[in-house]
Amino acid sequence: MAVKLPRRAVMKVAIYDLDKTLVRKATFTPFLAFAARRLAPWRLLFLPVWIAMMLGYRAGLYDRTTLKTAGMRLMLGRAAQGQLGTVGREFAERHLASAGWIANVIAMVDEDRAQGAELIVATAAFEFYAKAFAERLDIPHVTATQWNGSAIPGGNCYGPEKARRVGEWLERHGIEGEMRFVSDSFADAPLLDRADHAVFVTASPAKAKRAQARGWRVIAP
Repeated sequence: MAVKLPRRAVMKVAIYDLDKTLVRKATFTPFLAFAARRLAPWRLLFLPVWIAMMLGYRAGLYDRTTLKTAGMRLMLGRAAQGQLGTVGREFAERHLASAGWIANVIAMVDEDRAQGAELIVATAAFEFYAKAFAERLDIPHVTATQWNGSAIPGGNCYGPEKARRVGEWLERHGIEGEMRFVSDSFADAPLLDRADHAVFVTASPAKAKRAQARGWRVIAP
């Protein structure tokens, strides 16, 4: 059961994406491979199928919710939620050992914490492993994609849906105030445009130019 916060206003809310924002590399495909290896190694034979499915998504054949649902079913089957929580924590440790945090962004987290900001991770990653990354940074709140063992209730926490869920979360907990949002993705434009302080993480000059044209601050990963 989610913890109900007392209704209060805070001076600052700091919201962070996960993949390529806090963590240097994307997480979903590495998680699928890691979890399959831990829970059902024979499913690694399906990795070429998963790659073909990603190509189908990029070709516009289906949306992200459909892709991620199929990937979970393909590579993990009907793994129990308890198993996924355990594997998610193990995966976070392994992934950080190889990929690491983005130091510039972690410095911002420390700055926001020192200023008393309410810290939130908002990500399209699945909650059962996104929480494991957030815990390592002592970030208490996570808004993420859900998994019920066979489907994604409510759809993928991505783009406008992520913005909707963050707004709903803030309203539900009575939290308001100056907002900073940090992301590497233009899919997060709804939240970046809403934030008082939008920060875009990229090493691409072309992406940096697009972000700056929208009034977002740009930092290198």
